[in-house]
Amino acid sequence: MKKILLSIVALCCAVVAGAQNEIMTAVLQHGSDVSVFTGANAFVNANAAAADGDVITLSAGAFNVSDITKSITVYGAGFEKDANTGTEVSKINGQLNLGASGGGTLSDIHLEGIYFNSHVNTNVSLEGFVMEKCYVNGNVNVVENTNTTIRNCVITGAIAGGDKIANNCIIQNCYVGGAINTFNVSSSVKIDHCITCNFVGPYFCSNSIFTYYWVGAYYDRAVFANTEGAVAHNCIFRSFSYNNQDKNDFQNCYAVDINNIFSDATNANYSAARTYEIQQPTTWIGTDGQEIGIRYGWSKVPGTPVVKNLNATVAGTDLNVAYEAEAR
Repeated sequence: MKKILLSIVALCCAVVAGAQNEIMTAVLQHGSDVSVFTGANAFVNANAAAADGDVITLSAGAFNVSDITKSITVYGAGFEKDANTGTEVSKINGQLNLGASGGGTLSDIHLEGIYFNSHVNTNVSLEGFVMEKCYVNGNVNVVENTNTTIRNCVITGAIAGGDKIANNCIIQNCYVGGAINTFNVSSSVKIDHCITCNFVGPYFCSNSIFTYYWVGAYYDRAVFANTEGAVAHNCIFRSFSYNNQDKNDFQNCYAVDINNIFSDATNANYSAARTYEIQQPTTWIGTDGQEIGIRYGWSKVPGTPVVKNLNATVAGTDLNVAYEAEAR
């Protein structure tokens, strides 16, 4: 409860500061202390002042990038504007680097509700990394990692592992435009309720849609063409009849022409307006009883509350704020 209250206070500070200054804000929560930074470098300055365990809440706007080398949480206002959900866009410009090159393991980074206009790159081993409801216009390079969760994200590039070991890496309810195939073969990677558009490695895949090339003219470019030991349960493929099918474990999978997978389009391209409803939702059912694809559990709305009916008045040196807040 205290954490939620502080999040609401941070949001109020961000809204009030933004309204008074008409610029972006980054609110830093350190214990019960709250600090407000403004301008394009607001995230840079809040990040510099942060300590392990702190929370940074970004307003809508475009912020300059700053490497994250501490165990912090960063909440944005969202990665797509949507009046129905009160979602705005918090954008970070430039490649985000996690950890300093040559440094030790970085733990408990949480990124949520942010649009990254370039890659998210990792320089160190990660423990407990969480990325939720983010848009990455590039690759997410997580290399060696343990207990990673990437959920409800749009990633235009690859989720890359650099031949490093991933232990309990979960990729769920994501749209991934690039490959997910470069973790070490001994890794534990689960891809669930995703749409992926390129190569996939020898991982555990369930309830997902794979839209990479047909075989034939593209014989060596089928989604699992060069893979041994993959497990795919209740998934949709453009085709899964290729040269090493017997070296992977397929159960209850469907081969469907790309034109016939989705109800709203004949391709798998990403757009904000798309619902990705599949043409046979009562037939193409996942292992959890839900339709295959990202629609089950898919949400772009960050977990921070919505602040409504905000009223700020100045009394001497005090700023009095009255507000209503509700969970999304």
